[in-house]
Amino acid sequence: MNVKNFILIATVISFLGCSKTETDEYLLELDKKTLAENINYDKIVFYKFAKIAIRSSAVQDTSSASYQTFAKNSTHLFNSLNNINIDSGKSISAVDALLIYQDYRKVKKFVKETDEDIFPTVIEGFNKVYGDKNSLQTLLGGEAKIYHQNVEHAILSVATLAAKSLGPEFALYECSKTQPETLKDSEEKTLLEFIRGFLFLNNNLLYLSEDGFSRNIKWLEQNKQIPLPFTKAFFGWRSLSNDQANTAFHAMNCLFRGIDRLKMKREIDEERALDDFELFVNDADELGLESELVWSVESYLYLKREKPAQAIASLNKLKASKMLGNDEREAIQESVNYLKDRKNGDKLNTVYDKTLMAKIATRYVFATLKKIDWEKVLQQQGVPHTREVFATLRKYEEIADKVSSYTNEDAIDKGKKTVKEQGGNLLNKAKDFLK
Repeated sequence: MNVKNFILIATVISFLGCSKTETDEYLLELDKKTLAENINYDKIVFYKFAKIAIRSSAVQDTSSASYQTFAKNSTHLFNSLNNINIDSGKSISAVDALLIYQDYRKVKKFVKETDEDIFPTVIEGFNKVYGDKNSLQTLLGGEAKIYHQNVEHAILSVATLAAKSLGPEFALYECSKTQPETLKDSEEKTLLEFIRGFLFLNNNLLYLSEDGFSRNIKWLEQNKQIPLPFTKAFFGWRSLSNDQANTAFHAMNCLFRGIDRLKMKREIDEERALDDFELFVNDADELGLESELVWSVESYLYLKREKPAQAIASLNKLKASKMLGNDEREAIQESVNYLKDRKNGDKLNTVYDKTLMAKIATRYVFATLKKIDWEKVLQQQGVPHTREVFATLRKYEEIADKVSSYTNEDAIDKGKKTVKEQGGNLLNKAKDFLK
């Protein structure tokens, strides 16, 4: 082989190797693409349809052709959403569901291709509906609009997560719309980043999640004296001082960044994860915390750091927890037995692993989220139209459930039969479906 050919082959091999280098930046970009793919399906598009219907009601320049088309084909949905008395027991009719689905099909392409954030905020939409019909409201713009719609997306992230028929995929969509990096550093921003990072973690968007937790950790380390009233309310830490709340929140961000890194594939990620768990344990020790969360992380850290006696102590505390199931207790006991019988020099290899630790940590945060009465919290903070926003979310659940039954041809044929049987004006209203 001559020198030129050797250099050419070596260059190609080098280029191919570099093109696949899994840097933090490269993997973060992959996560962004995966996120975009994960929120682009029919359930989420219909949810966007509902949100745009509300937000577009506050639009003041209604001259564009696309807006007029959308407005015309969202009337039935908007009218149904405005009937907020969801607890009355009155259900959306089969005809209304068919009409809404018919409208949705006409504007689905528009909804998929349109960023909902070009419209006024959700609260401005409710101001239009429930405020003074004769007065022209001044709409938010610039940084103020970015801030308020970010807060709305964050609130809806947890509200949809708690909703019985919505759940993680809707929360993921709302998280994807938050842009905390565009907000000024503040407590609200760090709390938004935490919720966002937690939901990204639970959807295996590990690098997006890690990125947010890292920003939080840096900010908390640089701003230890800033009051954290919302964070204390969120986690139920009302008895902690501001300094203690900062330490506790720092611990939570280190913990979940560590779990992110533990689920990654590179060797360097596991080392970084153990460093994060050490930070978490140090923070917990400083606060004098004793809980399943602390014992689970201690157990894993001490096992990986070759400290079997300390691992056994933490595992025994964890085993007694009511939070664990029988299978998990058995796994922990098996690990304890192994550690006690282990000969010096044997590699630590037990049943207790990162999966169980991650489960316990995730349960803790989900339990925290479920305890929060967001409607009550927002009312106490004076957020306008809180009652209407949550009633509309409950109404949306009912509408989406009803409309989803018409998303295949067999169901539509049954719907047509139902409409025909009801006859009269209902038949005329749904004539387009009967063609």
